[in-house]
Amino acid sequence: MSLGKRRPRFPRALTRPRETTPLQHGRLARQRRRLVRLAVVALSIIAAAAIVYGDGPPFVYRLGQRVERDIRVKVGKFERRNQIKTNTRRQLEADRVPPIMVNDPTRIRDLGDALDDLIDAVAQAPNLEALPASSRSVWRLTERTFDQIKAAGDTPERREALHRQIGLAFASIARDGVLGPDSLPRGEELRDVLAVGMKDDPAGTTHPVPRERVVRERVVKTDGPVYQEFTRAIASPGLGPILFGLIAERLAGTPTLTFEARATTQARERARVAVGDEVDVYNKGDMLVEQGQEIGEEQLILLRREHEVAKLLAPRSDVYRRAASILVLVASLFALIGYYVYRHEPRIASDIGRTTGVCALVVAAIGVVRLLSLQPWDAELIPIAVAAMVLAIAYNPHFALMVTFALSLLSAVALGTGIGEFIINMGGTAAGVLTLNEVRTRTKLIKVGATAALGYFVLTWAVGLWGNEPLNLILSESLWRSGWGLMAGFFLGGSLPFIETAFGMVTGISLLELGDATHPLLQELVRRAPGTHNHSIAVGSVAESAAERIGADALLVRIGAYFHDIGKMMKPHYFVENQAGGSSRHANLAPTMSTLIIIGHVKDGVDLARRHHLPAPIIDLIEQHHGTTLVEYFYHEANRRSDGNPDAPAVLESAFRYPGPKPRSREAAVLMVADAVESASRALSEPTPARIESLVREIVEKRLRDGQFDECGLTLRDIAEVRDSLVKSLIGIHHGRIKYPEQRTA
Repeated sequence: MSLGKRRPRFPRALTRPRETTPLQHGRLARQRRRLVRLAVVALSIIAAAAIVYGDGPPFVYRLGQRVERDIRVKVGKFERRNQIKTNTRRQLEADRVPPIMVNDPTRIRDLGDALDDLIDAVAQAPNLEALPASSRSVWRLTERTFDQIKAAGDTPERREALHRQIGLAFASIARDGVLGPDSLPRGEELRDVLAVGMKDDPAGTTHPVPRERVVRERVVKTDGPVYQEFTRAIASPGLGPILFGLIAERLAGTPTLTFEARATTQARERARVAVGDEVDVYNKGDMLVEQGQEIGEEQLILLRREHEVAKLLAPRSDVYRRAASILVLVASLFALIGYYVYRHEPRIASDIGRTTGVCALVVAAIGVVRLLSLQPWDAELIPIAVAAMVLAIAYNPHFALMVTFALSLLSAVALGTGIGEFIINMGGTAAGVLTLNEVRTRTKLIKVGATAALGYFVLTWAVGLWGNEPLNLILSESLWRSGWGLMAGFFLGGSLPFIETAFGMVTGISLLELGDATHPLLQELVRRAPGTHNHSIAVGSVAESAAERIGADALLVRIGAYFHDIGKMMKPHYFVENQAGGSSRHANLAPTMSTLIIIGHVKDGVDLARRHHLPAPIIDLIEQHHGTTLVEYFYHEANRRSDGNPDAPAVLESAFRYPGPKPRSREAAVLMVADAVESASRALSEPTPARIESLVREIVEKRLRDGQFDECGLTLRDIAEVRDSLVKSLIGIHHGRIKYPEQRTA
């Protein structure tokens, strides 16, 4: 039996990969974008839940808070380091370390040697007058003293014994030294005991010395230990007091001890470090704070210590239960905001960048709240206020209030502050957000911050009085919070340009700066296409009134109108408003070519706008202000030329339409209609109110039938309001004027 190739189980045509159609490609792309958005939201939920959870249950007590019930130890047992007792004991041990003195016994030994020399000189002199005059004046010897010293050393043996006795008498003095009046620095008190070390001792060892042995007043006293030891060392009766009397004055004037500050400090620090911590033990049920008592620093430390021990001893089931509940809460709030976005904010729902930006802002705000809560400044409301104001500027106050609700609730859960803090954050922030309708000046943001500050101040007092908190605590918290609310306005005003860039938005301040006549694009438009510039100014005027009528962004429409036809400056003379009489340049062109030139001004305008870094909303208005409308004049001209020529190709309407897109905002739709009616009204020979009204009505209905308003969100009522506003504006522009009589000459 022969083995050949195994035949495929299915026909080759069935195993060939199936090609995807453009429709399937679009569906796959939408699914990928949807998955990316869901992934961003899921990661944001996890990050926010992790921040809210933190390291466990929050610590809910604060300094100055008055408790409504007794707080007792709930854990089995915990220890707390008593800082006060520890520091007190360490200081006592450090104080027990005596000042360290360094003794330089050289001068005391020299004094003993001088006394030995005197003994020898007296032994050799027959009488007092035979001693050198210098010896007599230095030692102030009397006849009786001379005779006693001479009798004690009248033989070499007795002199040698006397020298040994003098050396023994000076040994203790040379070892302990003498303390001068300025030996200790100011602030270093004289202790009962000093630690004395010898200058020539390389090991730096010290020995304790009672202060009676070194203080010079006590050294020369006859009842002092130095005197008694000195006299006992002299064996000859009565000679000891005499010799001590000779050296007492010189001994008192010879300080030998020097204070060693560095060695003393190091010794005291070693004694301080050697002391262990004093620990207080608390058992379950012990009282920590009594009912109605204000929490002081000591009680706050105890409560925080018990809280830390409780977190360490918490069972795993409690940890998992709390984590799951927080995750569900965060996911629910995100779902609530997501549903609102899906229903009312399609520009966020359909844009991955905007979705990511909003999620990042929410997570960052929660993270900053957690960081600021570590400081006793009551500054947790700043990230909530700033995030809400940013969203109100970028989108609308209703969406900002939704996010404020979520942030305030998550902040209260994360910090364990309860319903009171939620009311303060939500109410104060809402007061600022609701006054933030349009930002045309930088002082507007400061006023909004002041409004929020007033809300925080009033609500802090309301919540504090409701919670029976001390008045001084309420006053302090209200001032802090109102100050932070005002600072939020200042911060937002300073960072507004960066916020506009990050969120791709444009505020009234930026729009007013763009609308300045000195803008390079507008200057170039005036120079190269003055007719188009005049047309743009007129369109801006009538479009602004119409946008205000329906509650759209009137300032954006006006500034967008200034720039909507900047592409015409590339070929200005192909547009009728810039033709100063004479033949038209389209006369010798095919209708299709003329249409390409006319349509091209939109693309040229978009390119110029991007090159000059105009904001995205302005670029959208430039791109959408014609939608996909038909260039009717050249379309009809092409049909007219092809009617008499049976060989001419069929005229396709799509070749004479603008590429779009259709207006995707109410502002773009208003600009489209205003642009069309203002241009058409210039062609009226007699612009009477009836003709203007008929013209506007016809153009609006034509755009409506053409489906140009399908994607912008305009209602029929809005369209009617826009139409009426445009009629009134154009009638005002084209109103009849009185003909003045000609001046007659004499």
